[in-house]
Amino acid sequence: MKNRDYIQRRVPADLSRIDVREQWQITFWTLELRTTQERLTRAVREAGPEAERVRAWLEKNPPPLAPRD
Repeated sequence: MKNRDYIQRRVPADLSRIDVREQWQITFWTLELRTTQERLTRAVREAGPEAERVRAWLEKNPPPLAPRD
């Protein structure tokens, strides 16, 4: 096993709210919600910090499709 295998993933104490003031929480939530930091922070700004409202915002506002060549 490599050293990174021993690192435990930090989990916020309150999973009902998203705090984007700390990088480790941004990392947790971007992985949890399968989104980017930019989309996460925008969702929190527009929908508020409640996790369910952020999830709903992300579903209603899918990322733009990449242009095809």
